[in-house]
This record gives sequence, C-alpha cells and structure tokens, in this order.
Amino acid sequence: MIPSLYIHIPFCEKICNYCDFAKVLSSSSDTGKYIDRLLNEISSLNIKDDSLETVYIGGGTPTCLNNKGLTRLLSYLHDHFPHLKEFTIEGNPESLTHKKAALLKKYGVNRVSLGVQSANEETLKYLGRNHNLKDVIEAVSYLRECGIDNINLDFIYGLPKETTTDLKKDIDFALSLNPTHLSFYALQIEESTIFYNRRLIPLDDDMERDLYDYLRKVLREHGYSRYEVSNFSKPNFESLHNKNYWHDGQYYAAGLSASGYVVNERYTDTRSLTRYMNGFTDRKKEVIDEETEEFEFLMLNLRLEKGFELEEFSKRFQKDFLKSYAENIDKVRDSLLITDKSVAIIPDKLYIMDNILLDLLKLPDDNSHFSS
Repeated sequence: MIPSLYIHIPFCEKICNYCDFAKVLSSSSDTGKYIDRLLNEISSLNIKDDSLETVYIGGGTPTCLNNKGLTRLLSYLHDHFPHLKEFTIEGNPESLTHKKAALLKKYGVNRVSLGVQSANEETLKYLGRNHNLKDVIEAVSYLRECGIDNINLDFIYGLPKETTTDLKKDIDFALSLNPTHLSFYALQIEESTIFYNRRLIPLDDDMERDLYDYLRKVLREHGYSRYEVSNFSKPNFESLHNKNYWHDGQYYAAGLSASGYVVNERYTDTRSLTRYMNGFTDRKKEVIDEETEEFEFLMLNLRLEKGFELEEFSKRFQKDFLKSYAENIDKVRDSLLITDKSVAIIPDKLYIMDNILLDLLKLPDDNSHFSS
C-alpha cells in the first residue's frame, strides 16, 4: 500500500527571498487551468480511494487560490479519498480568510501548516514575507473558530546576526498561540534564490548550534518533543505525512515539480509551468536500486529522534544492521544510542548528524546529500 499523496500548488502572491521551490506569481497565472490539469494528473495516478492515509497540499501558497479554485480542489479530494487520517494544507497568514478556513473544515482538512517565519516585523520584510503578526493571530483564530485545532507554525532561524534574544521573541510568540506542532528550520541559502544572488553570508555554524540548543531546551520545557531534527510536537501530534517520508515510505505526487516514490522508482514532474499546463509532465525517473534504498532508509530514519527498528531493517534488507555496519559503527559508537531493538543518534548529537552519517554510511567527505 502507498499511504500518502503530495500535491503542489506553485502560486504565490509574492516571491520570498529564501525560497527555491517551484513557484510563480498568482496574479500572472491561470490558476483555474492549473487546477484542471492537476485534477487530471491525480486521476491518472489511479489511486484506490481507501488506500491513502495522508494528503499534503504544499507550495507555493495553496491558500492564495481563490475560493472557487480551493473548493474545486478540496471537494475532489474529499470525494475521492474520504478515509484520510491526516489532511494537511500549507498556507500563509495573509491569505487565510475566515471563509477559506470554513472551506478547509467543510472538505475534511484537519491539519494546517502556517508559514510564520518570524515574530519580528523587520525580519519579515527582510525575508520578503507579505504578512504581519496581526495576520498570524487572525489566521490561527479563524482556524480554531472553524474547528481546526491541529496547527503547525513554520519558523526560520539562523539569519545573519541573529541572537538568542531574537530567537526568544520567535519562540515566545509561537508559544502564545499554543499550536500543536512547531517547525524551526535553519536558513539554507539555495541557488536561484534572491538571498543567493545577493551573496548573503550565513550565520556562523557555532552560533547557529547555540541557537538550536536553546530552541530545543525551551520547547522541551513547554511540552514540545523533538521527533525530527527540525520538528517539534505536543504528544500525539507528529506529522503522519512527513513521518512517512522520514521512514522512507512510498508516496504519490502531483503538480508542478512534485516528486513521488512508487515501487522503487522516484519521479519528478517538470518545473516548466507552460509545459505542465499543456499536459506534459516530462517526468524525470530514477530507479532506486537496493543499495540506494538502504542508504536512503538509514539517512532518513536517523533524522528521527527514535531512529529505526533493527527488526524493520532486517526484514526490509535481509541482513543484520549491527553485523553489516560493525566496522563503521565503531567509528561513531559514542554518537549512537543502540539497544537490542533500535538504533538512533544520541539526542544531543542529532544536530550534527551530517558528520555522523558521513562515517556511518561510508560516504565521501561531501554532505550535499543532507540538510537539516
């Protein structure tokens, strides 16, 4: 069974300075035609209506769709996949109206991820964001009034010259809204972004590590458990969809630039909106051989604080992990938590997992495979 479906909505009302996802300005695009094309692609996947457990609509900014477009998309998914355990949509605070929150609830969305990024108005402008803190407070209020309580807030930390005081302001604001889930991602300066073109110099690694340690400590004190490098949740509110990714599970995908993983084959749709709108996915396909699958299983699962089950590894790859990796385990034994049932990176060292994985997984001295 393939339990998850990712759907990409590329439209944004403004292009953020750090974003490298496939996106276009909604004001210059035919969003209705895109929804037509998207629904055709989802239909072509031939997904059994009772097989999916999670749907995740990401972007871009899905909530910048108008009410008509949002209704068409959500009603189709609700009608075709009525038994979802988790139905998530991403949104920006300024585009999530009370009417849209009501539409989300009506069509079965039970989890919303809001892109907040910062509690500092000047930082929001620096990032290229289009909202203010009042918009965030109102968006959260709209969701709760409409009966959606499972809310994630996304933040970015590690900006140049950021201090613990700056991060504390973000954390305090986040906690004041009492979300069920928080994501704090370290700023990554990616090619093709405005920040990259400006040659922005990232925060010093040691300073970023200090911020992360502070973040983890404070959120733990307030009842948020870190279950993945950048993700923290209240009990029983971990993201089921993202956990499927991190457990190296299979998933369908549809939409511009969307990537899926089905029966040992990874595919990625075109990044050309024109090509996509004209009915061409131009899928790039990669067959995942057993060696690559094993590498990806370990790389992804070891992002999780609980790591992976030895029995699961043995069943999947027909080998004993502790015996197969004995020599490399010895190199990083002080960084691993090994029991008779599982293997995980010691919690205090999860942030430097890239270096640990380089030794454990027999990789060359190039950590481009990883990001935290």
